[in-house]
Amino acid sequence: MSRTGIALAAVVLAGGRGTRLGGRDKAELRLGGERLVDRAAAAVRAVGADPVVVVGPERAAVPGCVIVREDPPFAGPLAALEAALVALEGVADDAWALLLSCDLVRPDAVVARLALHDGAPMDADAVVLRDPEGRAQWLAAGYRLGALRTALAPLAGRTANAALRRVFESVAVGFVDVDAAVVVDVDTPEDLERAERSVRPESPETEERT
Repeated sequence: MSRTGIALAAVVLAGGRGTRLGGRDKAELRLGGERLVDRAAAAVRAVGADPVVVVGPERAAVPGCVIVREDPPFAGPLAALEAALVALEGVADDAWALLLSCDLVRPDAVVARLALHDGAPMDADAVVLRDPEGRAQWLAAGYRLGALRTALAPLAGRTANAALRRVFESVAVGFVDVDAAVVVDVDTPEDLERAERSVRPESPETEERT
């Protein structure tokens, strides 16, 4: 978020079951030799986010980041967000928090578009990327912490398996329209194969042919 003088934190969600990946742990998946969770954490750190909270099992821990777990485990992204906000209790309400899913193929591109906030009203309490089909990407977004806390308060202790969008009904959201490639994620083995091809450097032979 390019708001000079305002603190920036980040939350990376890494606790999904990976059902469509055959139960494989998304955070442990590797892309270009790096774990997905490490790629997401590096992207938010690159723009100065501190602290960075990773929500997931202990094996998803990233050095230098806080690791917490939603209660109960696998209770969904809203429960994960609630757990993250507890870990961010010491951060001021006027700070912003980047909220990213660990399975984003291009977390650096996501963070870059959020920092630019093109087209999003400056008085919004959230900046959310939106794909070409008009779908809000709630886990490729930035939120004012005070607004998140206020929105979650009525749901305290009742976030397990609740729809994530419930928390945004009372939040002023500014949308940023982006290409599909910016917000693509990894849900299936085929997605992972495509993502691997997209980050694989071209060989000299390929460059000669192009």
